[in-house]
Amino acid sequence: MKKFAFLLVFVMGFSVLHAQDDTISDEALKAYAIANAAVKSITSTISPMVNELIEKQEGMTGQRFKELQGTKGDEGKLAAIEAKDWEVQFLNTVNTEIDKRKDAAKEIINLMAKYAIGSSNYKTIKAGLKSDDALKARYETISASLK
Repeated sequence: MKKFAFLLVFVMGFSVLHAQDDTISDEALKAYAIANAAVKSITSTISPMVNELIEKQEGMTGQRFKELQGTKGDEGKLAAIEAKDWEVQFLNTVNTEIDKRKDAAKEIINLMAKYAIGSSNYKTIKAGLKSDDALKARYETISASLK
């Protein structure tokens, strides 16, 4: 009896997952793909921006910046690596610029989830893409058509 109940729950669960895939429209998947493309567009500018700022800052190297960034702004750790005031100021300036881009990416996701995709659809799509191969295939097709 337990085996039958387990099988029944498994079949019902699979049916629900399959039904969820059918309820996600191509329009919602397209909006999700557009949101992700916008986020990638913004976040892909972070590394080049950081590299450009490092190049422009006299006395700063990529290696030293990584060392500074590794402290995560902790004053004790900054003191341990003998960070100079100008280095800390530079680190803070760069981190502010990075945060602005990350915040913009989050805002895009929030706006798209709220107005274009729907919050519940957004969550369903995000979860489904991790586990539902059919949904993932539909998404990849739609995403590729946007490029």
